Amino acid sequence: HNPTGVDPTPEQWRAISQKILEKGHHVLMDCAYQGFASGDAEKDAFAIRLFVEEGHSLLLAQSFAKNFGLYGERVGTLSVLCKDKDEAARVLSQLKLIIRPMYSSPP
Repeated sequence: HNPTGVDPTPEQWRAISQKILEKGHHVLMDCAYQGFASGDAEKDAFAIRLFVEEGHSLLLAQSFAKNFGLYGERVGTLSVLCKDKDEAARVLSQLKLIIRPMYSSPP
């Protein structure tokens, strides 16, 4: 579900992907309502899979509270697609620095 009302077609997603690759941008996708747009979670994952297949630098934020009926539980993930193990290690190191205070002293 996209509250803006903009739901690109697969061809439009391909064009968006190519332009982002041309510009060398990093991508943050926020997928809070996967499956709500079309009623099919697989179909709604098209853009995510396309960007992964095309080799984007990608961060993916997903919320599962509504999808799994866990209202108010704040259930979700942050996935980071890295180009290799070295980059993954660097990213993990930085994420640990960010999340450590949250685990030690939650709000």
